[in-house]
Amino acid sequence: MATFEIFREFYFEAAHALYDPEAPKGGKYANLHGHSFRVRVTLRGEPQPEEQWVMDLGQLGRRLVALRERLDHSFLNDLEGLGKPTLENLSRYIWRELASSAPGLCEVGVFRDSCSEGCVYRGA
Repeated sequence: MATFEIFREFYFEAAHALYDPEAPKGGKYANLHGHSFRVRVTLRGEPQPEEQWVMDLGQLGRRLVALRERLDHSFLNDLEGLGKPTLENLSRYIWRELASSAPGLCEVGVFRDSCSEGCVYRGA
């Protein structure tokens, strides 16, 4: 049987500051600034015989709503459990938040399309 990958995306706006104690004035990104983020959550698996899908994408979307609401228009530096609000830490944070409720989770991508930047996390 074939293996499939399905995904669902969501967007959010958030602010952060990345202070570098070794750089003059805290570094280039020390001031409060914001980004538009796009998140792609990918699941891998075999279609279930009865439903003929890996997972109901509507069900996955409902699981993402609460996460999006927590992230949207937030100050990421204040988000408990995130750490320094880098793309890497944000990808891992989202993975940890979804891992127990999204069977087959294989990848979380966080992208700042306007900057042509992103990070993909394939956690364990």
